[in-house]
Amino acid sequence: LTLKPTTHLKTTFTGFGGTEHPLTIRYYQVQMVLHLLLSPRFVVGDDTGLGKTLETIAALCYVWEKQPDCKAIILTTKSATPQWAKEFGKFTKGVRVVVCKGTRAQREAAHETWRRGSKPTVMVMGYRAAVNDIRKIQADEGYILICDEATAFKNPKTQVHQAIRHMSEMADRTWALTATLIKNHLMEGHGIYQVVVPGLFGTANNFMYYFCIVEMMQIGRGRKVPRVVGYYPEKVAEFRKHIEPYYYGRPKHEV
Repeated sequence: LTLKPTTHLKTTFTGFGGTEHPLTIRYYQVQMVLHLLLSPRFVVGDDTGLGKTLETIAALCYVWEKQPDCKAIILTTKSATPQWAKEFGKFTKGVRVVVCKGTRAQREAAHETWRRGSKPTVMVMGYRAAVNDIRKIQADEGYILICDEATAFKNPKTQVHQAIRHMSEMADRTWALTATLIKNHLMEGHGIYQVVVPGLFGTANNFMYYFCIVEMMQIGRGRKVPRVVGYYPEKVAEFRKHIEPYYYGRPKHEV
């Protein structure tokens, strides 16, 4: 598998100490880039340190080769927002990067700059900013949505999940990044895929009772609520089969 050169990726990058190094996409990263290009809805599950950011940026650059006016939104944690902007400056050329942060007026100005972009344009913003600005951006459509640290919306009951789910429905492509798709139980995977691939598993209740071992927990005044206490091994295999077309991840020791 090989990738042709793209005008939007630099051939070198500046490393620590200001020295120039060739920008080389490693073979396992080439595999992920091709998965993203072929899959409008996908979860990048590579282990921490394997270059999920570069894989995603490279895939964007290849999309821009054929769709130069296509815009992208990067959603991430507040602390990682400047890092994403820095990575675009480090690895790409001819790409406008808009950082959406600050006061409401500053964020609205960032949205307008992003909308008016006439060349490859990406807006980087935190999840909380997306929730706060959802009324301003809810009508935008046709962009590429990239969700870093996708466990941020694993709980369907949160405002973050509901806002990002709407944005995903409006996007042409949704790519999510996480090294820990499931940390505690399968319901987390369901929450993430409700955003990335809507309709893959159906409702949360149906998923919970089908895939998980559930017990009723007493919460007082005679009320009980369901609680996930385990899972059936055969159901885990079925879950994996469902997500296989929309997930690819490698641990460090494999690459």
